[in-house]
Amino acid sequence: MKSVVQRGWRNASSLIVLNKRYGDLVRASVNYDVLLQTRPSTGAFPNSVVFPGGVAEPADDSDHWLKLFKSFGYTDDDFATFHGVGTPTTLFQPNPILRHIALRITAIRETFEEVGLLICSKDHKSNRNSLYADIIPDVDVKFWQKQISDNPERLLNLCKEYNCYPDIWALYYWSHWLTPCHFNRRFDTVFFVTTLNNKPDNLESSKEVTKVQWESPNGILKKNIQLELELHPPQAYELLRLAHIADIDELTEFGKKRNKHNIDVIYPIVLRAKDGIVLLYPGDDLYPSSLDYYNDAINFKDKTVLELREKSTVVHRLEKLYEEKKSMLILKNYKQNNHINMGDKLLEFYYNEANKV
Repeated sequence: MKSVVQRGWRNASSLIVLNKRYGDLVRASVNYDVLLQTRPSTGAFPNSVVFPGGVAEPADDSDHWLKLFKSFGYTDDDFATFHGVGTPTTLFQPNPILRHIALRITAIRETFEEVGLLICSKDHKSNRNSLYADIIPDVDVKFWQKQISDNPERLLNLCKEYNCYPDIWALYYWSHWLTPCHFNRRFDTVFFVTTLNNKPDNLESSKEVTKVQWESPNGILKKNIQLELELHPPQAYELLRLAHIADIDELTEFGKKRNKHNIDVIYPIVLRAKDGIVLLYPGDDLYPSSLDYYNDAINFKDKTVLELREKSTVVHRLEKLYEEKKSMLILKNYKQNNHINMGDKLLEFYYNEANKV
């Protein structure tokens, strides 16, 4: 997959933050909420609801982070737990372990910059016995948001001032998405999951965010289908996947256990049919056996979207008819690799950007 690097995807991290829900469990169907933010009308993913995150910065790779972690009792053996044999390495070269560390720091830094949530710990390694993430609540958020936004290296200054470190061991490697090459902005993005035991108060959003909200996965999907908000395919897909584990403790344990396992990198391939477009995901019957990252579109102009689906045994795709506002995420006979198997699913959701493919 060397073509990915040549094609100019930007390395990025996204963080799915889950918070334990203590009431209204029947309506939510899960005992946790997801942290989401609404993007402004300009910039990446305009007007859409996304998880916190952003592009990696050189400061996230600094050797000073290793020194900081070691001052709290962490060793090379602890760093090695991030990378397992057989895990994909397109985003994790030249040193997979260091890249795993850096991308977790990216996710934590961007989450703080965007919503003011500082996922850091003050505890020595010997005192850590929880799979939940620690947060630092008593930070001058506005001051440090500006400082770090101006210079990402200043996250290290913040950690030294508050005697803490990014809680990277509480971030679990969840998924890996590549933006289709026909988009102007392309990202090679790792999604991490982290869980909180108590909802933080008074989150401070930055100018990159117009709204911050906590909601259950099904609650967000419902608002999307009612056209109250827009979701991009990775967010809709991950919300659907999350909803299959109702208990946050079980989900956290699952994230910890599969943290080092191989993950199928999801690189959507565009297929143009007679009456719409399809984004093919790995494992689908129509997904190509070899990939061309410069010109990956497939044409089936003589077939309708439904005809293509009915002739496929394994379906792992997003369908969008030209005359419809909504898209359909469809899974049939598809088995996830070392992840939650969602079974046969058909999710209708609103994705306006699909009209521009």
